[in-house]
Amino acid sequence: MLVSTFEVLLKPQFPTNPGGFNQISRTVIQGYFLTIANVNFFPVTVSLVFTIKFPADPTDPAETPTSFKDFINAVDISGQNLFSGAFSQATLVPEIVPQNNKARLTFTIPDNTTSLLILQPDFINQPGLLTAANFEARGYVEIFLSSLSGSDTATLLITPEQRGTFFKDLKGETLADIGLDQIVYPLPISNGGVFKLSNS
Repeated sequence: MLVSTFEVLLKPQFPTNPGGFNQISRTVIQGYFLTIANVNFFPVTVSLVFTIKFPADPTDPAETPTSFKDFINAVDISGQNLFSGAFSQATLVPEIVPQNNKARLTFTIPDNTTSLLILQPDFINQPGLLTAANFEARGYVEIFLSSLSGSDTATLLITPEQRGTFFKDLKGETLADIGLDQIVYPLPISNGGVFKLSNS
């Protein structure tokens, strides 16, 4: 079932322009945040499928992302972020499709628990992304009830958001030089955010 679109960014607000836009432009790190509440009295295992159109600009070989390895994602189920890893519930697993543009993430939400999924540019393991500031990815998210779930049906309350952090110069000596700011906005979603999933 379709959840929402998303846009993950690490880019300047405006293109480089000798006319003076650089004076007011800042860089934005924008991530996708998906809150999922399990309102059932039993655990629910869900699979999220991300579909992304990766850029293919032959004139700009430094443009990212080129694969799902350029992202960092985490799932917070109990107040602690679980990051990607060999045995982590937060691992994005690429789907075998000709376009190589889909990845699946499967995790279990305990009964009456709310989880949070975060998808961002991986500037932690790839700090060069901060200086290159040339990361742009758009796509959409689908959610499915996993066959590993303990029930054939489940009701979930889902809220997708985009959250961004703006900065001018991370090496600035004052807060004004750094120029930090934030923005949060909800994404359109069907069904009022109430999803009734089934394996049938």
